[in-house]
Amino acid sequence: MRTYTMTKIQGKPNWKKIPFLPIDNLLWTDSIDVSAKAQICWDEDGLYVRMEAVEPHIRAKENGPLASVCRDSCLEFFFRPSERLDYFNIEINPNKAMFLGFATGTHDLIRLLSGSVKKQMKIRVFKTKKGWTLSYRVPFSFIRRFFPDFEAKEGGKIYANCYKCGDKTAKEHYLAWNPIQNEEPAFHKPEQFGCMYFGGEA
Repeated sequence: MRTYTMTKIQGKPNWKKIPFLPIDNLLWTDSIDVSAKAQICWDEDGLYVRMEAVEPHIRAKENGPLASVCRDSCLEFFFRPSERLDYFNIEINPNKAMFLGFATGTHDLIRLLSGSVKKQMKIRVFKTKKGWTLSYRVPFSFIRRFFPDFEAKEGGKIYANCYKCGDKTAKEHYLAWNPIQNEEPAFHKPEQFGCMYFGGEA
């Protein structure tokens, strides 16, 4: 299991000071010209997520509240706030279309209506010379709707994985931070998430 320490911040994230985690486990396909990495930090009110993809051929066709964003170029953050296997999956494409789900696996995956939550998340997408970058915020108030006892504190932890995929892109691909043991594509494996610790200020 891989681990990562989330830096605590005051004010807006200074991403130049936040360590990267590599999304570098290539799964279920041959080598590709796509790579990705992520940064995650926190304050008293929420998690801040930034993900970056190097991707020469971006697919961005999915739009709207019911978009199947994993068909497009997609960056994803899945996390479990407790020892339970219940987790959130946040999947976003370059159009800012989002799949926000809650489950213990694909068998009970519930798609959450994300209108009000999406506004709080303040999703930003930037095109770069070599690909695209995504950033957003996950309010702890949202997490506590499902986990009332959740508390973010130094030394605490969540379980999570970061993904880059593109089911219908020019080159189908699946990348993960923490490796997944499965014969076919399957990101919804909460028991195989890595561990992310709440650290102190940089």
